[in-house]
Amino acid sequence: MNLKIVFLSLLVALVLTGCNKNKETKWGTFNEPVPSQPMPEASGEVEFSTLWKQKIGDAGEDGYAILRPGISNEGVLVVNRKGLVRLLDSESGKVQWSKALGKPTYSGVGAGAGLAVVAFDNGTVVALDATDGTERWRNAVNRQISAIPAVGAGRVIIRTADGLLIGLNASNGENVWELTRSVPGLSLHGDSQPLISGDTVITGLSNGRILVSSVLSGREFWEKDLSIGVGANELEQITDVDATPTIDGLSLYTGTYQGEIVSLNLQDSSIQWQFDASSRLPLSVSGNQLVLTDDSGAVIHLDAQEGFLNWEQDGFRGRGVSNPLLIGDYVVIGDAEGSIHALNGLQGDLLQSKKVSRSAIIAIQQLSGGVLALSADGTITLLSFN
Repeated sequence: MNLKIVFLSLLVALVLTGCNKNKETKWGTFNEPVPSQPMPEASGEVEFSTLWKQKIGDAGEDGYAILRPGISNEGVLVVNRKGLVRLLDSESGKVQWSKALGKPTYSGVGAGAGLAVVAFDNGTVVALDATDGTERWRNAVNRQISAIPAVGAGRVIIRTADGLLIGLNASNGENVWELTRSVPGLSLHGDSQPLISGDTVITGLSNGRILVSSVLSGREFWEKDLSIGVGANELEQITDVDATPTIDGLSLYTGTYQGEIVSLNLQDSSIQWQFDASSRLPLSVSGNQLVLTDDSGAVIHLDAQEGFLNWEQDGFRGRGVSNPLLIGDYVVIGDAEGSIHALNGLQGDLLQSKKVSRSAIIAIQQLSGGVLALSADGTITLLSFN
């Protein structure tokens, strides 16, 4: 791990602890020290039901690894820190196959094209057959992998902590192309997963830029600087693009740390709108709605076409919230206490909460109209609500 980043984290923690020693501080999923707000009162208009629950082992309680389920036609692909990969049945949660890779695993699961792709702490990338868990190939990249691999269009896209973007052949794991970008002396870890869409791969970079290139050849189509670059010192000038890019039609949405939420035209890179908010987590877009959780824990609902604010729910500040999901008329989030919350999509009022784990919810995804929640201790739960 970059020693500068470690020093930066310790420095920020010490400074903020000193400033808030008389306040209750809640350390959330991404260690953002923010005083907790009073919990909103739930109206009880919806009810959560647990469809299934499975324990997969440590999913990154130390905050170091980037482990998320991969959803594919085969089912739900999961991996824990010890390198145990499993396929779970989407409807029942039952284990279909299990493969012990025997190495500390840093990122995964990249899913697609019949593959389950993970990366070890030592930089080795391994692809398994998603149907039965047999190993298809491995590539000793020997660099720290900084994001979950993206799989599609005959390629596996790898992003490294030192600024490399690598396109591997999905059939045999061989290197096809590489792109190199500089990494600032001070930056966040940079865990924005590349997004494959058609013949392009879209990547948020640690230097505050977003890059669109050919997924097959790596040829660059365009690159856009989204960083603000203002601040009294290097800490205040960190503007990594860490929110995984999201596409809806010809609009590309992403967010920067200590920067803005941005909508760009995918064809010519022109900025359609900007909204002042800092976010490191994936956004959720559906129709004319865009929802994000900012770095303090506020849930923010924007008009996706124009970028204006519809509503903001401040009651989850300091609660270590997860990425949000837009499901129908609801906004769903998780928090550091292991609870899932459903909000009214029109006003942001809290409708219902449900405790599903004793540790932080680190990611939520939509599965068959329900909510798939992964906690740091490796509890994975599928919920429905009505």
